Amino acid sequence: MNTGTLGNCRNCGAMLTGRYCAVCSQAADVHVPSTRELVHDALEGLTHSDSRLWSTLHLLWFKPGALTQAYVAGRRVSYLPPIRLYLVVSVIFFLVASVSHPPSRFVVFDPTNTRDGTVTSVCTDLHLTLFGRDYGPRLSHACSEIARDKGANLLHQSIGILPKAMFLFLPLIALLHMLMYWRPRHRYAEHLLFFVHLHAFFFSVMTLLVLSADAASAWPKLAPLSSLGRLLMWSLPVYTAVALKRVFTRSWPGTLAKLLALFLVYWVVLGVTLAAVFVYAGLQL
Repeated sequence: MNTGTLGNCRNCGAMLTGRYCAVCSQAADVHVPSTRELVHDALEGLTHSDSRLWSTLHLLWFKPGALTQAYVAGRRVSYLPPIRLYLVVSVIFFLVASVSHPPSRFVVFDPTNTRDGTVTSVCTDLHLTLFGRDYGPRLSHACSEIARDKGANLLHQSIGILPKAMFLFLPLIALLHMLMYWRPRHRYAEHLLFFVHLHAFFFSVMTLLVLSADAASAWPKLAPLSSLGRLLMWSLPVYTAVALKRVFTRSWPGTLAKLLALFLVYWVVLGVTLAAVFVYAGLQL
């Protein structure tokens, strides 16, 4: 390539003197790539150029809390930024969950105790008035839709809303967790960073759980994968305990006490969040 005739950078307008712009670092050659070049760049980025992906995943999966430690200590160039890591892993999980084979009956109605023993009676008997506004017809419509497909559409809608709800859930649980560690104090950003990394691990485990469940359902010979699912589920509290110990440097008795408190707070807040998601999703039907 003749760099003397390159002219100005297409990105920032600075004069080009070589293969890369001295101001913004964009390459001088910005031709539209062929499909082969795109595939080559993608593979090279995964396997060679961006080794940060593999070093990040190695710490995330096999050294609980080490990724948070490295970021707080200032060792950041070698690893993916926390929010980017969280977004990539969570998007993969919700994508897999959205195309996964859902349960045939996500919601089960029991009409035996209703007025006429029918699901229709369950839905028409709903009444709710808030601030002078009657929400009964809307609730009845949502109830009928849920009964019609046994909650399949409700589950689909909820999966679409849940990623947005997590952006409220994570800062809240990080704030509550900060209150548990009053002395010595840690900055709120450290707690938030800890939960961003923790949930990146959670989502990666849940992705494997969904994939293994679908594989076992599709091919009976893969039924032993259900044991892998149970093992992965047990890994979550163990991983959390080790990560807490490494990042917040308490003794094991203190760490386990904090873990128990975190477990209770986490599931209460998560339960409220999921309930709000399902109610909101139901009202959108």
